[in-house]
Amino acid sequence: MNTINGDRIVKIVVYNREAGDKWEAAVKQAFPEADVRQWHENQGSGWLADYGVIWQPPIEFFTEQTALKAVFNQGAGVDHLVNMEGLPEGLPIYKLRGAGMEKLMSEYVAYGLMHFYRNFDVYRQQQSKNVWRGYKVADKSQWSVGVLGLGTIGTAVAEHIASMGFPVNGWSRSHKQFEGVRTFTGKDGLNDLLKQSRVLVSLLPATEATYRLLNEHSLALLPEDSVLINGGRGSVVDLDAVQNLLDKKHLRGAVLDVFEKEPLDENHPLWQYEQVIITPHISAPTPREKAMEQIASYIEQFELGVIPEPIDRSLGY
Repeated sequence: MNTINGDRIVKIVVYNREAGDKWEAAVKQAFPEADVRQWHENQGSGWLADYGVIWQPPIEFFTEQTALKAVFNQGAGVDHLVNMEGLPEGLPIYKLRGAGMEKLMSEYVAYGLMHFYRNFDVYRQQQSKNVWRGYKVADKSQWSVGVLGLGTIGTAVAEHIASMGFPVNGWSRSHKQFEGVRTFTGKDGLNDLLKQSRVLVSLLPATEATYRLLNEHSLALLPEDSVLINGGRGSVVDLDAVQNLLDKKHLRGAVLDVFEKEPLDENHPLWQYEQVIITPHISAPTPREKAMEQIASYIEQFELGVIPEPIDRSLGY
């Protein structure tokens, strides 16, 4: 798609500090006859685009690109955009919803779950001591999994874990219902879910409401010997609380992919915890081809005069 109405060329600006060339190529492949250009800092050309395909641009991007009809985020997290001071009011922002990331996140969470459920954490510790000892595999009914955040990705994760035979509970801001997963909402619902989650999976977005939602008080509601998996946003989890609960043996372990400040400081104590798995924000990297299918669909709608529903800035997603 590039000339829906046949009388003009669609102009698309691309920004990604680390992968700009790859995203530019992906956009050009999706829109072979469109005018696609990368935006670079301090290289103002006066060229104004219709749409932006972006990842964490500086505010200068928006002060220069003043004719944008909409911007499309190259990932699911839009906290960088909604928290940006000076972001033009009324500019529609779109996040990726799934776009192949749900499968990747499901695999990541399943790995973290199985690591502890099948005692691989214990076997790893035994190996360092030359210990040969096996353990009985527990009944999955004893390993209730709680998933926080039931958007496109969270729902897919919950359904995948349920299909593996684990009891799954889910919590979200608004009430949702789907087969195989018991759902909760509200503060009381969150507390109820925490109290029965042997494994807690956070896939929540970064908003004012979720900031440090998982702190020492809330995480202490988890059963003793529980596990935390965070693949959502780092600001949701208080790392000091995680460390304290690990030291108290209340938490058995954690799988942490995202952090409030990235990369995680090389001197942070959690690097040295053998019961913690730290990964560098790789749980669900954006598949560009799938992402461009979704973005192309949005732009096609715009060009036909149909405005799809953008994110709600007041909610942060």
